[in-house]
This record gives sequence, C-alpha cells and structure tokens, in this order.
Amino acid sequence: MLRAWRDFVREVDPDIITGYNIVNFDWPYIIERAEFLKDSQYAQFSRLKGQISRIKTSTLSSKALGTRDTKEINMEGRVQFDMM
Repeated sequence: MLRAWRDFVREVDPDIITGYNIVNFDWPYIIERAEFLKDSQYAQFSRLKGQISRIKTSTLSSKALGTRDTKEINMEGRVQFDMM
C-alpha cells in the first residue's frame, strides 16, 4: 500500500493534495510507517528531486482552544489543503 501512494504522487504529479486531517494524521502515518520499514528514501513527495518530506511537530496554546499538537509536512511545489 505504501508503494502505491508514492507512485501515485509521482505519476499524477498533483499541484494540490486535499483530504480530511491529512496533515496531522495521514502524512505522518505514511512517513513514520516508511521509516519503521527502513525505507529512508520513500518520503519523496516534493517536486524537488531527492527532497525528503519531514514531519515538524509544534504545540499551539490558547485560552480558547487549550493546548494542541500540530504537524507540518514539507512538500515543496505542492499545496496541502487539509479540510479539518
């Protein structure tokens, strides 16, 4: 299944990737799963050749929403539109 995702992104070469909670769940799961399976070159979702997508975690805190962990995935040349 993981191979199919990478191959799909490379073949279709989308400008925009959209989904529900893809930034905080789907992409981190796919990237962490590939790392667990020791495929260090898997996460090449950027349009730049050889650029590996990485997960950056940060914490947001406000009185209204409380404390939340958020994730950011670098994918140069593509827009990630998370509908959640």
